[in-house]
Amino acid sequence: MVTPLEQQQMLVAGETGDTFWHRVRFRLVHQAAARSGADTVLDIGAGSGQLGDWLARSPHPLTYQFEEASPVLDAALAAHFGADHRGDPVAHIPASTIVTMLDVLEHIDDDLGVLRGIQQRMAPGAQLLLTVPAFQWAFTSWDTSLGHHRRYSRPQVRTLARSAGFRVDHCTYLFPELLPLVLVRKLQRGEREHADFPELPRIVDQSAELFSRGTTALRRIWPGGTSVTALLTKAGSPR
Repeated sequence: MVTPLEQQQMLVAGETGDTFWHRVRFRLVHQAAARSGADTVLDIGAGSGQLGDWLARSPHPLTYQFEEASPVLDAALAAHFGADHRGDPVAHIPASTIVTMLDVLEHIDDDLGVLRGIQQRMAPGAQLLLTVPAFQWAFTSWDTSLGHHRRYSRPQVRTLARSAGFRVDHCTYLFPELLPLVLVRKLQRGEREHADFPELPRIVDQSAELFSRGTTALRRIWPGGTSVTALLTKAGSPR
């Protein structure tokens, strides 16, 4: 039986999943890889693999590898990218690889244990870029339908990362402009139960991307947002 999350990820793999919210986060991955000199992206909890498609279209493509626990999604990823792009979940991760976990930790019961396991695989100097949904008060049935265990504050992400053995290079909020929409959804009596992303007219989507790219560039100043992002480096690294 396909879970709501698997169903949502299969929808995201199509054109309806190509939203400004995804592209803004993917741009952060590319920027972090460029700064670190990484030539490979290991997408843990890859879902639909949309990050891999975006990276392939970028001006400076990176080698894309995926790890996905869902057998349904893993099979789809292998069919799309090739089984040779499948990462080994126990293999060593070199410093030339940047690890991504984009909205993954909130799905995991033992988030600290999983993060520690990834840290132990990483070479000194290897980096991990993660995003998670922000603020537990914003938790709704939409989170439940997606299999979220929790949402996070910035201090919680910092504490979690340090407990797992990482150095926190930065930890900031994303998408402050979307907070009013989260409040509206929270206050609505009939919360939506299905796990989907709203379809936006192209002009609205493109305008939203430009605006969100602006707020993301200033992300260090925002006291809140709908997501938290953190760039982590394995402790004891030369970076």
